[in-house]
Amino acid sequence: MGERREPKSADERETTGAGALDPITGLGRGAAALVIGKSAGERESVARAVHRSYRGADGPFLRVQCAQEESLLKQALEGWLAGSAGESSPRLLTRLESGSLFLDGIEALGTETQQLLSAFFARIDEEAEGTPWKGQLIAGTEGLLRQAVMAGRFDVELANRLERVRIVLDPDQAGSEV
Repeated sequence: MGERREPKSADERETTGAGALDPITGLGRGAAALVIGKSAGERESVARAVHRSYRGADGPFLRVQCAQEESLLKQALEGWLAGSAGESSPRLLTRLESGSLFLDGIEALGTETQQLLSAFFARIDEEAEGTPWKGQLIAGTEGLLRQAVMAGRFDVELANRLERVRIVLDPDQAGSEV
């Protein structure tokens, strides 16, 4: 305890300062986590708990069911990436600039939306402290994300980004998303 360890990789942030990781969740600004569990209700409960423990918990929490609401997410990502705040562009990500976006059933996203999500993360990484989006993204899956990657339906780099922090709810699934 109290011993400071050196970061293991360039991706790992320091635990102090503006880009600090939350000591409880391990998440920082623009971070992502993956909640793996069979029950959608349990995944959402855990995502809300992660949101409440996050420094930006005073911001909103929004759940998007990827299979049914992908078009909403796609529009929001396109608008945010284009810098658009017009009437036709949902203000979803602008409202969540300091909150949490929970994407449940993440493995259901189509290729185009996955590319937009990857571009969203790239923009956050590029702009570091200058980006207006300081929220966190939490993804949920029943344990199907790695199967979607192996089948070629989900981008491996995006999956790896989402899995930086893994929360496994079902002990039987501990090895299913490796």
